[in-house]
Amino acid sequence: MRTDFMVFLDAGHGGILPDGKYATAPGKQWKHARGTFHRDGWFYEGVWNRTLVNRVAAKLTNLRIQHTIVSHEFLDTPLAYRVDLANWYARRVARTLFFSTHSNAIGNGAARGFEVYTSPGQTTSDVLADAYFNNVRDLVGDRIRYRSDRSDGDYDKEANFYVLTKTSMAAMLGEHLFFDNYDDALLLMDPDLVERFAEAQVRTIIDYMRG
Repeated sequence: MRTDFMVFLDAGHGGILPDGKYATAPGKQWKHARGTFHRDGWFYEGVWNRTLVNRVAAKLTNLRIQHTIVSHEFLDTPLAYRVDLANWYARRVARTLFFSTHSNAIGNGAARGFEVYTSPGQTTSDVLADAYFNNVRDLVGDRIRYRSDRSDGDYDKEANFYVLTKTSMAAMLGEHLFFDNYDDALLLMDPDLVERFAEAQVRTIIDYMRG
């Protein structure tokens, strides 16, 4: 295998099982009173996460940038398994990074916006997250709202998420709008917006490779 660079892509939570059921807990789905979304008004976060990750993976394939999707096609595999998979490969590659893709919800549909997370403290992950935030802003513009924490001079919010604290490489988690908000959910179903998020991730990866 090549030993210079690899990207690990993680689609948060699970997808649609072969029996047609959604694989993830109730908090990772939302039924809107109107619209179809993924099924009869239901928005399934894990399904959307895979839509974006698969788009990013296709772009990386076209650019011949080595990558590995650490999430399963539909199973909601444990976070420890995803992180262990990335860390195992990372020991055999000179430079790596980890992107975890999510969309957000607070349970009442009141919040909107895009935000990025890294582990607490100043690390190379902050540079990665800043680059993604700026690339999204450049490509998406004022179509969406932006949520950030500028108290330490950059855009990322900080949290002890497992995939951010247990990975052995620069890692960030993107929360792409709030799927329990009707207007944000409509935006997430727009193929053009998905394309722009995917392009922003790829540009961030290329920037990191050249850094």
